[in-house]
Amino acid sequence: MSAPPNPVRLQLGHAVLMVSALAAVSVAWTRRAQDVPDWTAVSAAAFPERAAELVGAGLDDAACDELAAIMNGDDHETATRAAVLLGAVLERERNTARAPRIAALLLARLERREAVEVRGHLGADVVAARSLDSRAFMDGVAERLLELACGDAPHPVLAVRTECAAVVLEANVGFVDVDVSATNALAPIDVRSEELNRRAAAFLLSVLRAETPDETKSPRTWKRITTLAWVKTRAAMALNRAAVQPKWKTNGGAVSLEVATDAPVAFRPDGSWAHQMAAADRLEAILLDD
Repeated sequence: MSAPPNPVRLQLGHAVLMVSALAAVSVAWTRRAQDVPDWTAVSAAAFPERAAELVGAGLDDAACDELAAIMNGDDHETATRAAVLLGAVLERERNTARAPRIAALLLARLERREAVEVRGHLGADVVAARSLDSRAFMDGVAERLLELACGDAPHPVLAVRTECAAVVLEANVGFVDVDVSATNALAPIDVRSEELNRRAAAFLLSVLRAETPDETKSPRTWKRITTLAWVKTRAAMALNRAAVQPKWKTNGGAVSLEVATDAPVAFRPDGSWAHQMAAADRLEAILLDD
């Protein structure tokens, strides 16, 4: 068996690439020659370098509040860039006293529950969710993300719900960063959150089974849509990461790792019903069967 994938953290370059793919940002940012090229006006190609300069130089609380206001504004492309910047600041500050404050700004964006109808306008919410992948620095974030994914008042957009559930599951099984808990003198996240793992996995399985004959096994809880390639791919990715990661176990107060023995489950969002249903059944057997 090959070794589990290396832990992945939100990196600025990766975040920008994700925004390009998920938000379908194809607008050519333009400016007049006399304008000063700031992060809202530079081209998409130049944005990562400009953003890295800003974050590297340091953004204080007032600057983060201003970014949050822009993130919650009506210009969706600029809002997405603001979310990327806040996510990068959170990554830089994740082990400092500032982390909960910055995380709260990103979480507040998600809890606005904006019903975005245009697929290309989802970037700010998806980036905000992804930025909260390591959450030991802020109590209750996993629970609030799951409320957005599959609670009584979920986010109205399925892609955002899927991302919220995916980051909960990935972080809880240690895919993102198993060391954050130790840094904060806490038990590994999934030891404390097994029920959260199960809720996240169950929701993601409902995404995989959507629009197949097995949908009744995991009934959908969203208004029917048929453009599911991205959400199914994201759900399968998170479920696979959980399935092949080592599992934390407790024994008399001691914490140890149990090596996973399951190979990744292939999943193609454009595959046949039989393929999609078989993949969902296999992942459910690994993750949810007792």
